[in-house]
Amino acid sequence: MIATVYKSTGSWYVVKDESGKQFNARILGKFKIDGLTSTNPIAVGDKVTIETENELEDSVTITEIADRKNYINRTSPANKHQHHIIASNLDQ
Repeated sequence: MIATVYKSTGSWYVVKDESGKQFNARILGKFKIDGLTSTNPIAVGDKVTIETENELEDSVTITEIADRKNYINRTSPANKHQHHIIASNLDQ
């Protein structure tokens, strides 16, 4: 199922699927160690693939991140060699 990230708070994300249903989501650990230069591999606005984790709690796991069309970033306050992506796939 395809969804869009609407909120990012630590290790939890709020995503909405194509029908508008909202889920709490977590990412697989492999995204954090893929040699990325950003502080967080997922940003608000990213298109992601999700799989159901717990139907009773409406929680899902993010299994794939689609390529970004564009993004806004800044230098990470903790490490000048990394960047922090603020938002992605901006239309306006």
